[in-house]
Amino acid sequence: MPSELIVATAPTAEVDPLELTAAVQKALASPSFRAPTLPAVALEVMQLASRSNVQFDEVVSVLQRDPVLAARVLSIAQSAFYATRSPVMTLHQAAIRLGLKTLRDLVLEAALHLEVFRVPGYDEIMARLYRHSTAVAHVSRAVCRRTLVNAEYAFLCGLLHDVGFAAALLAIVERPAWRRLSMRTLSPVLDAVHVDASGLLARQWKLPPPLQQLVAHHHDVVVNGRAEQANAALVLAEQLCWEAGAGMLPPPDDADPLSTATPEPPLEGLDVNWHGVFHEARKALKMDDAALGAARAEAFELVAQLG
Repeated sequence: MPSELIVATAPTAEVDPLELTAAVQKALASPSFRAPTLPAVALEVMQLASRSNVQFDEVVSVLQRDPVLAARVLSIAQSAFYATRSPVMTLHQAAIRLGLKTLRDLVLEAALHLEVFRVPGYDEIMARLYRHSTAVAHVSRAVCRRTLVNAEYAFLCGLLHDVGFAAALLAIVERPAWRRLSMRTLSPVLDAVHVDASGLLARQWKLPPPLQQLVAHHHDVVVNGRAEQANAALVLAEQLCWEAGAGMLPPPDDADPLSTATPEPPLEGLDVNWHGVFHEARKALKMDDAALGAARAEAFELVAQLG
């Protein structure tokens, strides 16, 4: 386990991973569990952006009700991913230049950064989770552009797929005894519960049903007996982000953005896809070597912009 993902703690007695996993699952399902919530403004913006007749001013008016969220949105709008020759100075400018769908994506990214990817005592892993989720969001778009997949939800899928890590860690810090456990002990537990926890949050936030399904099955290409292309695009995006250095675990030192060969992911660890699912995803998307190579090169560029 990489050192940056290990929280220094006092030595503790051995804990049975299976027993701890069951206990965390029970805590997540408990009515008393205080799940992370998205700001009401963010949810309202997402709903407005889905309407065909919505006006820029309507969305901006809603976003202005949360000054902290609005400020974060403007900050992201001026980042390397979105910057133009002249800076974006107002929310109205951001809406016009970026479009409502992209503004919606920025609002969700800002909300996750401010409200969800925040767990006391786990700053380093939350920072990695935020970077990973943001990278997968951008790379999912890049993958979808080279396939027949409708990319409308690609960015949102990338941002949301691993929110269960934050939910599970929040359940853990509610128990004083669990706070003393190291990330080395917690990693297999988080890996076991994060998919279900992501699905739980997607349902609680009342996200669109396609998003709920994807988040709850984000390591699977085949869902309910059917190959889902949106899932396949996310699987490819996760693989490319891992190769480029934005996975939940570090990539190989010699990863090459111009190579058409796919490095073998680790056999175990946080958020790892088994190698076969990558080829299953590529087959579902009918992605040839040229398209995959172009997506890989763009993924390395995008992750480099994240810093």
